[in-house]
Amino acid sequence: MQKSLLLAVIATLCAGAAYAVPNTASVVTSKSYVDTAVAEKQAKIPGKESTNIALTYPSTTGGTPGERTIYDSVGTSTSDTGLVTRGAVVSALQNKQDTITGGTSGSVAVYNSSGGISGNSKGIYNSTNAYSGQTTYLTQADHVNTAIKNGLNQHLSCAGWPDSIPVAERTDANCWTYRMNTLANDAVVMPQGN
Repeated sequence: MQKSLLLAVIATLCAGAAYAVPNTASVVTSKSYVDTAVAEKQAKIPGKESTNIALTYPSTTGGTPGERTIYDSVGTSTSDTGLVTRGAVVSALQNKQDTITGGTSGSVAVYNSSGGISGNSKGIYNSTNAYSGQTTYLTQADHVNTAIKNGLNQHLSCAGWPDSIPVAERTDANCWTYRMNTLANDAVVMPQGN
């Protein structure tokens, strides 16, 4: 009996060994199963040398993916469909402001306290217009200089020259002492013209 039991165990082990396959590459499967599995896959997407390409979903399953360039700086194109990095956007916008709207031609735009130009403006003083409507306007430097010169010319006159200058050669250009003249009603001479 022991002999028959031993033979039964050996026969069972041999039978199991006959069905055991040590290399799974030699396992046989149906062609239909393989064809179905392969049909559900698509060709590998080829690699790219560049790292600045993003793939987009194809319009149909199994289709070829699209590509979009990734930029690390912005340009001037209004039709490029590429993608821009966040850093490029921040860098491009950090020194920009909203577009300045049109204003009165010739008026001076005013800086605001946070940088950039505000919507406020200052007009330029025009000596041919009524002063009362231009009290907050700015005056051009040449107008100021002319007003000072005219005012000084009206209020000052030469009162002395160096003794070394002969009387015949004494002019306002080489005067060294001035005296104040009094104008009626404290008049101030303003420049004329624009």
